Amino acid sequence: MLRILNIAVPSILLVVAIALLAVTFTDQFDVPTFGGDVGPAFAPRGFLIVWAVLALIATIEAVRAPDEDNDADDKGPVKTGQLAAVILIAAGTALAMINIGFVFAAIPGFFLFCWAFGYRRIIPLAIISIAGPVAIWALFTFGFELLLPRSPWFHVL
Repeated sequence: MLRILNIAVPSILLVVAIALLAVTFTDQFDVPTFGGDVGPAFAPRGFLIVWAVLALIATIEAVRAPDEDNDADDKGPVKTGQLAAVILIAAGTALAMINIGFVFAAIPGFFLFCWAFGYRRIIPLAIISIAGPVAIWALFTFGFELLLPRSPWFHVL
């Protein structure tokens, strides 16, 4: 059962990445660049290519891995409660990003992800949960010059 899951998850991610990459070549993404070097589909295509390559590597590794179901060293059952918690955290964080912006949604989202995976050292977790999203925001804003969802309160701050 675990082998099937290890193969199915990256395979599904690979198919989704390929499908989304194909969508970026439709007429909806064929818009003028406003004088820039690249169009609006450049960044999504780059991210989707990386996603597809990583999913392909994970799929190949899962297929090539030996069948561990017969081993005496069983890693235990799939933790469905933890899986459900992570799915809910991801969905909640994504919805929050639309309403309150990337930074304000990613800080509690990252904290809850780490907490769901069992990391319980509060002070390092709090520091990383704040520094990580702020660093990602700064990298995208100033490095890649791609705006992440903004908070409706940024014009006040």
